[in-house]
Amino acid sequence: MTTEDPAAGSAPVDTGHLTRLLAWMSPGFPIGGYTYSHGIEYAVEAGRVRDRESLVSWIEAILLHGAGWTDAVLFTAAARAVRQDDEAALRWAAERADAMRGSSELALESTAQGTAFLSTVKATWPPAGLDRWAQVLAATGRPPAHAVAVAVVTACAGIHAEAALCAFLHGFAANLVSAGVRLVPLGQTDGQRAIARLDPVLHRVASDALAADPADLGSRAPLVDWAAMSHETQYTRLFRS
Repeated sequence: MTTEDPAAGSAPVDTGHLTRLLAWMSPGFPIGGYTYSHGIEYAVEAGRVRDRESLVSWIEAILLHGAGWTDAVLFTAAARAVRQDDEAALRWAAERADAMRGSSELALESTAQGTAFLSTVKATWPPAGLDRWAQVLAATGRPPAHAVAVAVVTACAGIHAEAALCAFLHGFAANLVSAGVRLVPLGQTDGQRAIARLDPVLHRVASDALAADPADLGSRAPLVDWAAMSHETQYTRLFRS
């Protein structure tokens, strides 16, 4: 079903796609996202993240220059591969998504969530064609990265690429904000202020990634990778990354 707001001059919105995105990107979807901080736990320990402003700056850097950007480019490549019926292109995206992680914990964060996401969707709301593309991913011998798993599922469901990517990036950013709210700690209202500040950033990342060439794949967030690697030996930890 689609709806349209004539007064706003907006394009029709497929409400079936909308509710799927809301469910799949919800914090309640059982992929264990709440157990990962993407190194923010160590950044708080080291005094790099200490209030709302520094949390927003840290996550903005992840979105623009770290895993947010690389995942957005790989998401675009994976979704395009499904839409163009190109198994080789999906294998390319899956292999690079598996390799391009700054630490073992960041690799776990991505693949554990990707594996849980794919298996849960297959058991609940499997879109047409998902079994075939899941087999392509399985044949690589690599656990699916979260971005690639979401890209494949949403492409099979026929969800608009930009809407799907924005939803993925919003879920990623909101999960990191939630970690920051618990770790700094911050109030819930400050958490929502942080998400509001990051909203235009994730839209920019999505727009740039959709227009990017695979050669644009890469990251430049060494401090984030340092925090993630340091977290692996942090003495007291609440999070898995």
